[in-house]
Amino acid sequence: MKLLLTAVGLLAATPANALQPLDEFLRGARTYSVDNAQARATRRQFDASADATLGRALPGLSIRGEYIRNQYESVVSLPPPSGGAPTPSTLTPYNQLGASATLDVPLLDLGRFARISAARTQAHASSIDEAATDLRVQSLVSQNYYQLLANLALVDSSRRALEVAAASLRIAEARRDAGTAPLLDVDRARAEVERNVQLVAGAELQVSLVARALDSLTGIAPVLEAVTLADDLQEEPALEEFQAPDDRIPSVAAAIQGRVAAERQTTAERLALVPSLNASVTERVTNFEGLGGRDNYWQAVLGLGWSFDLTTLANIRVQSASAEGARVREKRARLVARDDIHRAWMTVRTNIARSKSARVQATVSARAAQLALSRYEVGEGTQLDLLQAQREAFNADAARIQADADLLNSRAQLRVASGESLLQPVARAAR
Repeated sequence: MKLLLTAVGLLAATPANALQPLDEFLRGARTYSVDNAQARATRRQFDASADATLGRALPGLSIRGEYIRNQYESVVSLPPPSGGAPTPSTLTPYNQLGASATLDVPLLDLGRFARISAARTQAHASSIDEAATDLRVQSLVSQNYYQLLANLALVDSSRRALEVAAASLRIAEARRDAGTAPLLDVDRARAEVERNVQLVAGAELQVSLVARALDSLTGIAPVLEAVTLADDLQEEPALEEFQAPDDRIPSVAAAIQGRVAAERQTTAERLALVPSLNASVTERVTNFEGLGGRDNYWQAVLGLGWSFDLTTLANIRVQSASAEGARVREKRARLVARDDIHRAWMTVRTNIARSKSARVQATVSARAAQLALSRYEVGEGTQLDLLQAQREAFNADAARIQADADLLNSRAQLRVASGESLLQPVARAAR
């Protein structure tokens, strides 16, 4: 981790008009990236769904008010209990007002309680998946960032190659004017200049494309000024130090929680075969007493319910198959995560060797190109030797630039694969 911190520190120390440091783009992507925004929305959705599932298992209060208008009024004459002349009693009035309040209390519903646990677990899995999405976005930001660094350096290298080709053209023209070189040498030198013009244009195109991709991902417009950034070529710590436990790798942890949620949902479907016990209390108020002589009363109900049909068994099979699929996804996530860590660690190791070799090749090729130019100036070397040496020098420098950028990116990818955030690095001692 010391290597990555050193690289980021070099960027942080660059002038204000240079390319911004990596962590600035990482923080921008955390708030701006559409993938992160979608993951946050999904997490809020599952949190709300878990609350809704819990709410269905808690006591609920419902209030109802009503007004009834009857077409006819029903009146009967009934004698009073103490005897005497019959008195009229209204059975159905023209107008009637009423209100009721009912409190429902689930007493025993094992299937519903199991669904609450499953929903909570799924919400937790969604929050972990949000962290996994953030790491995936960091991986993409790092890849684009270091590629932009390489492309900016390649533009500078292409421009230097163009200047060298232009200088060679001037030498060829001078020698042609002096009668010591044929016109063919001038034409070759001019063709080499135009070839380098195309290389510059292509490099500038790649800078524009990668910068736009980084801007779209992070919401930050890169400052297109090259930054000198080199790796110290130290080996990473042993592979075992990057093999983090499952719960520290968000993609695996999310798959584990998804499997647990699916298994609990399966249990909930099976518990649907168990009877449920509910209680309710209703208070009713009306403006019409009726024959009972009361304008308000309460009613308590204790109910035991059980239902069974083919749908119940089918739902159990569906959820069992879903749980089996979740177990397979967990296994796949674990294998992919371990493979990614191994691949990233080996890639760093390979890129260190590439970078070492590319630096030596670039140095030797640059020296050979300079020697070829010196020999051509004094008439001891051919122009073909000069052109070949200059092309090899440019290709070697381009390979060095790309190798260094790939090495720095592979170190970042290794940490992301092991579940580490690039904004919260873990210190490790290099080997």
